Amino acid sequence: MSTTARLELDVSHLPSTVFGHRGLLWWGTVGFIAIEGTTLVICAVVYFYLMRNFASWPPEGTPRPDLAIPTVQAALMLLSIPAAVALDRSSRRMDLGAVRRWMVILSVFVTAFLVLRWFELKALNVRWDTNAYGSAAWLVVVTHGTLLLLEWFEAVLFTAMLFIGPVEDRHFSDANDTTLYWIFMTSAWIPLYAAVYLFPNLHAPG
Repeated sequence: MSTTARLELDVSHLPSTVFGHRGLLWWGTVGFIAIEGTTLVICAVVYFYLMRNFASWPPEGTPRPDLAIPTVQAALMLLSIPAAVALDRSSRRMDLGAVRRWMVILSVFVTAFLVLRWFELKALNVRWDTNAYGSAAWLVVVTHGTLLLLEWFEAVLFTAMLFIGPVEDRHFSDANDTTLYWIFMTSAWIPLYAAVYLFPNLHAPG
């Protein structure tokens, strides 16, 4: 008669809530960032590849994009990063009051981002189907806009949950992971803003 030895481990001392790379959700967020980051890079490559086929960018006869609203948008995104960092620190302290406060602030920020994105599309001063330049510019702006829309749903719904409850320890880890995606979403827009709005104004013929 054979016997099978059974290995038993005492995991009672392990924490029930972890932050950063120790959590599965963090790795899921990193994977999503890798996917979305790759998509944005492809959009940028398409934009610059098409630019090489034209003597001027935007092409002659196509108005240059306006800078006012897009510049305000870029500035707001940079200004929101300290709030995301503050959320990161509050979530690690499991400070529910501070987490609620910073999530409300980030929800207001991302709502403003979405409103401004609509006006950014108008600021391109070209339709998506006018020419290759218009298609490429809209591709970049709209693709990044899907990130804003996704984050709006996440931020608003998660904020509502924090106030309605019940709030568990794992939700502090969720808030912490939100900051990782937020910093990616906002910082990724800065070079795209420069490519789509600043570059055409610097290099288009007078």
